[in-house]
Amino acid sequence: MILTLEDKKLFFKNWLKLLAFVNNKYKIVKKFGNPENPVGLNINDIGKIRNKLWENVNIIEEYIKCSNLENEDKDIIVLWKKYKKGKFTIIKSLKKYTIFLDNKKNQLYGVNGITSPIIEMIPFLPIMVETTLIPFKNKIIYDSLLEYENISFGSNYKKYFIENYNNIKKEKGIICEL
Repeated sequence: MILTLEDKKLFFKNWLKLLAFVNNKYKIVKKFGNPENPVGLNINDIGKIRNKLWENVNIIEEYIKCSNLENEDKDIIVLWKKYKKGKFTIIKSLKKYTIFLDNKKNQLYGVNGITSPIIEMIPFLPIMVETTLIPFKNKIIYDSLLEYENISFGSNYKKYFIENYNNIKKEKGIICEL
């Protein structure tokens, strides 16, 4: 449901170095520097930088060419070009992952938390969130930021989401890798 301690470190090492590269290139946040862990970072600053990254995902190739990365790091980062950005409805939490529903594409994604289970970070289910899903070591995670909309759904919507979940799961299954 969440990444191992080793994988958390690996994710944040690569994610923060990529964000620092994007920030240095576009001069988005003045004092972002080269953080080595997310503790104490301003979420709004991360959001601004990550939005710039997803506007021009080709910067990932530029970063890989300019950086002296180990093969494992390159393999992880290059896959982030397969991101899925958008609004999702979080439907339910299972043992292996949390179910994100892409209403536009009628697809279900099994998403893992990074440092804590996603269910612990949201106030209720179902909930609409905006984020970017990215691949990480044969799993799907999100790009460290979940922005949720404070919209509560009535019982009819909740039934609709569960029915839709069951139908999509039966027809297409749950996507667990990007």
